[in-house]
Amino acid sequence: MARYKHIEVGRPVDLADLATKPRTRKLSPRQLAIKERDEEIRRAINEAAAAPSSQAIPVQLKQDQKIATMRAAVNRVLKESDVRVNMGVRGNTIYLSKSAIPGGRGRARSAK
Repeated sequence: MARYKHIEVGRPVDLADLATKPRTRKLSPRQLAIKERDEEIRRAINEAAAAPSSQAIPVQLKQDQKIATMRAAVNRVLKESDVRVNMGVRGNTIYLSKSAIPGGRGRARSAK
């Protein structure tokens, strides 16, 4: 081994030992609620995909939930999934179905 006059050199170290370990953080209560809600929405979407196309699955809101938040969450989960399910809102209920929900505003949806 070479001798050094001004520095001290140690033994070789594996590069894998130098890599930083990823930190795992505990989810906040808000993040846990969002995760649970999204999982329930996924189950409802799967239920709607398995149902006949002549039926719709109603998703009723709880007392503390807002329709705009649930609509955004359902749209986000629908966009993430590969399932072709339509969504319609009537009052405080969101309907999920394989076929088009009647009574919409008449806007033509573009095919994916």
